[in-house]
Formats: sequence, C-alpha cells, structure tokens
Amino acid sequence: MRYKIWGLLDPYLQALQAQGASVVIIPPQPENRLTETLKRLDGVLLPGGVDIDPARFGEEPIPEMGEVSLERDGSELFIAQYAAKNGLPALGICRGIQAMNVALGGSLYQDLPAQGFKTVQHAQKSEPGVLAHSVEQSGKSPLNALFDRRFRVNSYHHQALKDLAPGLRPVAAALDGVVEAVVLEGHPFFFGVQWHPELLPQQWGVFHALVEASAQLA
Repeated sequence: MRYKIWGLLDPYLQALQAQGASVVIIPPQPENRLTETLKRLDGVLLPGGVDIDPARFGEEPIPEMGEVSLERDGSELFIAQYAAKNGLPALGICRGIQAMNVALGGSLYQDLPAQGFKTVQHAQKSEPGVLAHSVEQSGKSPLNALFDRRFRVNSYHHQALKDLAPGLRPVAAALDGVVEAVVLEGHPFFFGVQWHPELLPQQWGVFHALVEASAQLA
C-alpha cells in the first residue's frame, strides 16, 4: 500500500535508471532524519500522486477536491523546501511541481474545471502513451534543449499552479494559460513540469537533465 500512496511507480524508476541514476526511495520519516538522508543525495525527484491539502495554502477544500495524504504533504513539502534552500537539484512531476510551489509559498487551483478552465482537457481520457494537449515554452529552461517552442504532452491532473511562489518563474504553459513548467531563479536546477514524461520514453530527456545537474554538483 505504501508503494501506491507514494507514487513510486515503475516508469519513474525506469526513466531514472535509463539515465544511469542510482535510485534511493525515501519513506515517510521525521524531518531530522529526512535532513540526514537529503545530505547524502545528489538530487531528488518529487513524483505525481494525490492532491495537496488546501490548508497548506490557506484555503478551504472545495467539493471537487480529491484525496489528500497529510503524511506525504509533510515530507514532500519539507524536501522541496530543503532542495530550494540548499541548492539540491530537484525535479517535480505533476503533484511534484505543485508541491514545489506550495512549499515555497504559492497556491493551487483545487479543480481546474470547477474554477473556470474548460477549454483544454487536462485530465485526458486516453491511455498514458498518447499525447494530449499542446504546451508552449516562454523562457529559458531545461526544456529549451529538449523540445520545440510548442510541443505536446500527456496530461493527468485536475489541480494546477495558481499564485506562483516568490522566485518561481513560469517557463511553459498550456494554451488556456495553465502553467505547465517552472524553474526557481538563482537555483542550479529546481525544475517542475505538470505532465508525466515518465510515461513517454521519448521525453525521458527531462530525467537526463536532472541526472546531469546532479552529477555536476556531486
């Protein structure tokens, strides 16, 4: 059951291992133990998963909000804060980009359709390997070397970034304005994407970018 809660699915492991990474799975633990673990790592991945408790960004839950995990919120928000503060390379995927934003003081749309976003299908109904909607780059980021200015992604989320945390810069967005990728200004590699490149081997360059950044700082 823990395996499912924490989103440690095979595609993440395959994507990282294909880039030569050695993977360490971090279970829930107190912050002092998390700190000791993080000190030994060259980079971190924050994977997809359940919703983030809106209390973390000062809101009450709306009816369309999904399942949350308070235990996971605590650990992953701490990891994101640690990575941001200490220059540890970090990659956020789907929930992971949302955790990065909330950890640094940003907020989320709890449910895109309920909050006015109805022109792009962000929770696609097709199988994982199918590309869904388009994303357009808007600034310098690891995406520049991997994709054209406009490219297509898969999409399995109903929450998204609303108010960006201080220092986070949007570098790609869907055509309805939903932020699809961010970087943290002044950080060597603090990068999040809203889609699921682990399910798209042709987009595993996103994971290579993390491994490359981690090797440079090791």
